[in-house]
Amino acid sequence: MKLSIIVPVYNMVSGNKLEYCLNSLMNQTITDYEVIAVDDASTDNSLEVLRQYEKKYSNILKVLALPENHKQGGAKNAALEVCTGEYIGFVDSDDWVMPNMYERLVEAVENNQADMAICN
Repeated sequence: MKLSIIVPVYNMVSGNKLEYCLNSLMNQTITDYEVIAVDDASTDNSLEVLRQYEKKYSNILKVLALPENHKQGGAKNAALEVCTGEYIGFVDSDDWVMPNMYERLVEAVENNQADMAICN
């Protein structure tokens, strides 16, 4: 696996924020990647939305459901335990990304023999 993208999620259903984020991640131009979304004991329907996407995109999306809130750092650490990517990316669940963002970041790292790549 080339890339693991980690998304900590806590109460992101309102305003379709979670759907915007997930849609942008499901449509990346890089092909060898996984998305690990960690529901951090949300009290809204975030976990249900994540499970719907997991069914539809089972080849890309893995959902972890934490029974109690571990905050963003704890949710990211839980995902790090199961991710398989050579590279790791992080996205907040209220953000969305351009379709080629991760492909370009991986290319930047590999073409420049860098340890990491960042963007705005």
